[in-house]
Amino acid sequence: MEHPLHSAHPRHDTAEPQQRPLEETMKHQLKQLAIGTAAALALGGTAAAQTLTISAGISQPHFWVGGHMDVFADAVEAETDIRFTRFYAGELVGIGGELDALRDRVIDVAAPLLAPYHEGRFPLSDITQLPTYNTDSRMITRAFNALMDSDEEITDGKTFYDYELGDKGLKAWGLGATAPYAISTTGDELTDPDDLRGFPMRAGSALHTVVLQQLGFTPVTMPAAQAYEALSRGTIDGIILSIGDWVNYSFEELLEYTITDVAIGHWQSYLAMTEDRWNSLTPEQQETIDRIARETTLRNAETIDAQDHEVIEMTREQGARFVPVTDLPEAMQTHIAEASTNTWIQWIESLERDGHPARATATLWARLVVAEGGELPDGVAEYLGLDL
Repeated sequence: MEHPLHSAHPRHDTAEPQQRPLEETMKHQLKQLAIGTAAALALGGTAAAQTLTISAGISQPHFWVGGHMDVFADAVEAETDIRFTRFYAGELVGIGGELDALRDRVIDVAAPLLAPYHEGRFPLSDITQLPTYNTDSRMITRAFNALMDSDEEITDGKTFYDYELGDKGLKAWGLGATAPYAISTTGDELTDPDDLRGFPMRAGSALHTVVLQQLGFTPVTMPAAQAYEALSRGTIDGIILSIGDWVNYSFEELLEYTITDVAIGHWQSYLAMTEDRWNSLTPEQQETIDRIARETTLRNAETIDAQDHEVIEMTREQGARFVPVTDLPEAMQTHIAEASTNTWIQWIESLERDGHPARATATLWARLVVAEGGELPDGVAEYLGLDL
């Protein structure tokens, strides 16, 4: 993702998400308790009636909120007696605070829980940000769902889900992954490896920084919401972001050159609640939520891919250029492929040194991506010992 905040451009809300004061939060929780009790009584005093607090740190127009959180909550409310009290844009819990808020029962559902902003707490979840070729949101979403559902052991009898989520007491589902993150500039054509050296390029995550360094760029880490002004002033000359997300920040006004068909990863995160809260639901409620969460995720991916194509067509008509990586000179293609492979290796070996089962996870992930029709950078399969 990382489109976490509001746009810095005047067309959009520029306020930073704010936490509610403690006193106000406590009042809110007491209010929700009263609402939940009244709802239960209205339904004959059954224990099944529940009011859940659901919160997003990002704004409602974002495709992970209006296109996922609200769609999910509306469908659950239509089929069950569960009702949601909804908070948007960090109104109740800011980005990176979702896990603690779930555990402290400030919220019942994080929609989304943005794993990359919980530094060090979800070490393997960044795996979708590894570079791939010819992938889209639907491919990566299906692959990530398969990764979460896999019963393959990655370490000490634990699956990916156990290691990243179960051990933290979470019940979670994947979102629709972003479309591929692309290398885009305000006009500079990037056709030779030397064009990249020292070129100031915005990065939005630790893995973005790794791949940009491997490519030779000078990474400048900042939220996407701050990049409009930086691009306008020439502080940076390019950005890593999914094309469909340009319109959330008005980047369609600034970006004129993009390399396509090589993904600088895809952002992915979770719809999550604690296992304790999950276990307080009836089996019927659980079955409905699980089914709707999975259906919503796949529809969300379709919407994200459609938005990506719409923005490409709109900006192409305005003069933007989209150059497939295979149309670049051979030296540039080789340079990008080598940097992409080296990013996989660096991510794996760094996490392995920290004691995390990154190699086993990457091996499983690589197989799942290929099974969905995606392609790996040259050398990744050989490094992992895969015969694909």
